[in-house]
Amino acid sequence: MNDPRLISLTEKVNANLVRELKFGARVAVRMKGGTEYKGFLATPKGNPANPLSFEEIAKKFRDTAKLAIPDKNIEALIEKIGVFEKLPDVREIITLTESSRPVSHGATG
Repeated sequence: MNDPRLISLTEKVNANLVRELKFGARVAVRMKGGTEYKGFLATPKGNPANPLSFEEIAKKFRDTAKLAIPDKNIEALIEKIGVFEKLPDVREIITLTESSRPVSHGATG
């Protein structure tokens, strides 16, 4: 993290673990003028009790898949996964996951 604005912001943050909240979160933001904003989330997004929508999962997939899968295949994959139960052959998905980008295996020697 090299952005001076983020470094400055982290110096203003105070984080505390509250074990009773388990995976929940409580946040309070105090502005320069003294106004305070508070929020609470008992169950984080992605928890089975607060699941991600298909579109939220698709967005996460797009953001990470672009590192390994050709761009042209990403939307096709999302579409096929959306109708997975109706696909006659899972190989349609497997073929779309194949990367044309070179794979780095780290240092050799």
